[in-house]
Amino acid sequence: MITAQYERKSRTGTGAIPAAPPAPPGPAAAHRESLTTLAATAAAAPAMRRLATTSARAWHLDAATREALALVVTELVTNVILHSGSPRVTLRLRLLPGVLRVEVHDTGCWHRRVTRRRAAAADEGTADLLRAESGRGLALVEAYADHTTIRPSRTGTTVLAELALR
Repeated sequence: MITAQYERKSRTGTGAIPAAPPAPPGPAAAHRESLTTLAATAAAAPAMRRLATTSARAWHLDAATREALALVVTELVTNVILHSGSPRVTLRLRLLPGVLRVEVHDTGCWHRRVTRRRAAAADEGTADLLRAESGRGLALVEAYADHTTIRPSRTGTTVLAELALR
């Protein structure tokens, strides 16, 4: 079941988080984590997608999970770049028992971008969802993730998506 929760929670300072390579594989690790922060530019989406798929391969996740992860990371990071105004974006991946947790954090103030779908709806009084070229990012994330949470705060927004491991 896919659920979306919108929570308002204060975060204590986020600061710059140094990039960390994926944890080495091994049975002793309770969980594995990958963490990186990049400038919120067009180059961040493919870079973070590569980091995510590299981590997923190192953790021996199956091809379907890697594909879902790549899509989720791309959509969430692209949303930060297009809508938040944040100077940076942080990606944290956590491999936990039975679940892969994806967290994308920004320090911006979200604004609504006028997409072709919204413009058509305003002009025609209705939106033709099939012709829209953008505006489906969170719907795609929710379709691939088993659980999503959006946590806006005074210091930015964190979107959490969980992919169940089968």
